[in-house]
Amino acid sequence: MDTRAHRHVAPLTARDRILRAWASEGSLDASSLDVALRNGRVVLTGDVGCHSDRVTAVGLAEQCAPMHAIENRIVVRAYACDPEETDVDVRSRVERVIGLVAPRAAVAVHVHDHVVTIAGSVSSVAERRAVHAAAARCGGVHFVTDQLTVAPVVG
Repeated sequence: MDTRAHRHVAPLTARDRILRAWASEGSLDASSLDVALRNGRVVLTGDVGCHSDRVTAVGLAEQCAPMHAIENRIVVRAYACDPEETDVDVRSRVERVIGLVAPRAAVAVHVHDHVVTIAGSVSSVAERRAVHAAAARCGGVHFVTDQLTVAPVVG
């Protein structure tokens, strides 16, 4: 007779599945997104930096909760952009905030027409998301192209 204890694992809720899907999607900054279940509906809230992030978040929710109606309240943040501000100004701001969230990361920042490209190496997926989110939330940034690689620190 098998005497090993059987562990009961509760099934994941639709909310749990959606949050996990968002967290595992490397191209999506889901740090300000949330999910609630109300009257049999999945309600998505929060804000994202661009329309493609909104589409990605909703698409993942639909895949994770196919039997639920989706109420999408996710909004795209307005561009905070001064037309007189130069790419050099934006780059300086982005470099400053990246230095605060990931002081040991080796990240190069390039800006052209308020589109930021971040490249280099970070130590974890969490650090990559933090760097991407910090850059995306800077004033004057319209879009972030993420070319970062994750190279865990050994030793």
